[in-house]
Amino acid sequence: LIVDKNAHFDIEALAMLEEIMEDEFSELIQVFIIDSDPRVPAMQSAFDERNALLLKEIAHSFKGASSNLSALPLAEVCFNIEQKARDVDFDGIQSLISETDVEYQSVKTILLSLIK
Repeated sequence: LIVDKNAHFDIEALAMLEEIMEDEFSELIQVFIIDSDPRVPAMQSAFDERNALLLKEIAHSFKGASSNLSALPLAEVCFNIEQKARDVDFDGIQSLISETDVEYQSVKTILLSLIK
């Protein structure tokens, strides 16, 4: 399965980050993955409980972490969840969480391929 890096990242920004971080780049990625793995299940759980505040907080953190690694489509879908949660509008959030999950899996696959 070939995953198109361009569809999931700002490639130039990611390459620049890799250059700046040098040896710490792989650690940065590993920390991002460790922190991010529980985020989609946590968002799902907050949604199931209709806990808008918690959902907004998780989406906000995930958005920031994704932006830092130039995973812009992932950051954008997290932003959409954050906005809806802020408005306590649960309509359409389930499909956004599913979209986040799919996007995160692609991002994770690409990032792991960069450090092997």
